[in-house]
Amino acid sequence: MTKLRRKTAAVLCTAVLGAGAGCSSAHATVPAEFCKVSVKKDSLAPLVPNGNSIKQKYTAAEAQPGASCTLRVDGHQVLFVDIVRWDRAPDPVDWNKVGSPYKHAAQRPVSFPGYASIGSDHAIIQAKCNTRTAYMSFAVYFSGDRVEDTPLGYKKLLRFINDFVPRETAKFDCTKN
Repeated sequence: MTKLRRKTAAVLCTAVLGAGAGCSSAHATVPAEFCKVSVKKDSLAPLVPNGNSIKQKYTAAEAQPGASCTLRVDGHQVLFVDIVRWDRAPDPVDWNKVGSPYKHAAQRPVSFPGYASIGSDHAIIQAKCNTRTAYMSFAVYFSGDRVEDTPLGYKKLLRFINDFVPRETAKFDCTKN
């Protein structure tokens, strides 16, 4: 393509954008709630790719307190979280090894009482409850074109986890917010 054609195409695309049609992908509205708790837009938005429709599914656990939650954009799963409240003391865990099967996963400091192994697309979390005989476990799976498969890619998921987990622990009467 000649320089003149490229410039013409760029000018036309700019004009079309100004008119409200799009030369880029559509942006789905980032939900204010995920898994029946409010979440900050700036913690969830970096995980949500461009798309036209967002659908969520919430399934309450039957055997004990907990839930599984899925967020899909244009039919593709972007975020899946499995949550369980345990009314017993947690088993000992070597948090430096929990994430070893996953690329770029490591034990990371979190903003709530507990432990986490977080990578760019996966996290295992143990949040402490207000009593020594209870805790909550979270498994988080993140997929799609927003995953940054780099040593620092975990930061997106960490921001979401630091916002989301304390709200879920409060919802299940594990902690008070």
